[in-house]
Amino acid sequence: MDFHHQQLTWAPLDEPAVAGLEGATLTVPLDHTRPGGRTITLGLGRLRAGNPAARRGVLLVGPGDDLGNRGLVLLGQLARALPDEVRACYDLVGFDHRFMGASSPVVVGLEPEERLWVFHHPRDFEHEVRFQAKVAAKVAEHAMDVLPYASSRNIARDMDVIRAVLGEERISYLGYSYGTYLGAVYARMFPEHVDRVVLDSMCSPDWVWRGLFTDFSPNGERALNRWAGWAARHHDRYGLGETGARVRAGYDRLLARAEGEPVEVSGFPFDRTLIRLVAVGMLNSDLAYEHLADIVRAAVHGGPFAPSTLEYMAPMFAQPKEESGTVAQLAILAGDWSWPRDPDLYERDMRAHGERWPFAGRAMAGIKATAFWPVQPVEPPTPLDTGAPAPGMLLVAADQDMSTPHAAGVRMREVFAREARLLTVADTAHHRVFPFYRNAAVDEVVTGYLVDGVLPTADLTVPNLRARVAS
Repeated sequence: MDFHHQQLTWAPLDEPAVAGLEGATLTVPLDHTRPGGRTITLGLGRLRAGNPAARRGVLLVGPGDDLGNRGLVLLGQLARALPDEVRACYDLVGFDHRFMGASSPVVVGLEPEERLWVFHHPRDFEHEVRFQAKVAAKVAEHAMDVLPYASSRNIARDMDVIRAVLGEERISYLGYSYGTYLGAVYARMFPEHVDRVVLDSMCSPDWVWRGLFTDFSPNGERALNRWAGWAARHHDRYGLGETGARVRAGYDRLLARAEGEPVEVSGFPFDRTLIRLVAVGMLNSDLAYEHLADIVRAAVHGGPFAPSTLEYMAPMFAQPKEESGTVAQLAILAGDWSWPRDPDLYERDMRAHGERWPFAGRAMAGIKATAFWPVQPVEPPTPLDTGAPAPGMLLVAADQDMSTPHAAGVRMREVFAREARLLTVADTAHHRVFPFYRNAAVDEVVTGYLVDGVLPTADLTVPNLRARVAS
């Protein structure tokens, strides 16, 4: 089959998250080294350029802001949020990466708790070994035939098929979090097909992939303490303590309560994992600080949530995490890199991180299902410190981002020293800055680059121009 010359049939998508977009399916090889073998399908979405006369090409959106989240949902969000100038001159195209969502999804019967394997909070090490091994065994039982082909390099190869089928010699790219790593891999594997690249909220190239987990322990601690300081400055509203230390101590007592049995707060059950996971979601943006404070206020003092908090939380509890995203996330984390197999290493790290960074250290440094993976990676990760340069890259980072800290962006800048510029927004805790934080200075720089090709002459730091939510 000539994969690069397929004819796509576009039709309106009917999911609420992608309303107004059109979709199509594309065929790619399961194994790109054997194009005559088994194939899989990818689900694509598109919003055509608003001004055909000004169209300059395709802006491909990386699949998901975090590995395992649907790229088509992110595309729908961007279709509504991007500046008019960007939507006018680009066809926005997104896709669900292989083995999830609309792209040959893999389901294996994971329980709701098992779908939260990443942040699963250990009872003790032996229990966690059994839990994570069971998750790996379930995936292996149902998906051994596809596991060797789950990797970032194969997703990048899928992206190049998408580019060719769309009839583009070069594509521009916008990616967040895991999507920044994927964009970097694509730029190194296919530099001749890269146009303008924006990587926002960057993964460090040194994280692949256990470093992503162990790095989170101190970053989560820092983010939680930053929020505690904010809540202390709003003690008159929430009554959580007049100092950050007192707020943090009260929150730690709440975590201790959840160790025994779920804490029900305003009708929502928070178990030992979920009580941390909800906080992680809200610590990803200082725009959500007030919602976390309201949850803790309701847990400590009683009473209902504020309507705005209830509205913010509703999507988190509406349905469990999509299973195919969980399976694909796990498969790619294990497919990119061979994880350590020594249980003693994980037990030592779990104990050390838990003592030093108690908020998330035990969960993130402990053993994971990837340690029990039944297949080894079929090729090494893409070396990001060598290769032909892309024409240009704009790297965007908030200086207080928890999930992808500023240091990771600095490291990506070092890797792409010849072609990249780093745009930092100061005094800001936010994951996915452009265009979601609505910082006018950031939006102006990124829009100018995407539309007119104006890349800053040097790295640039801009202030937080929004209301001082973190003050």
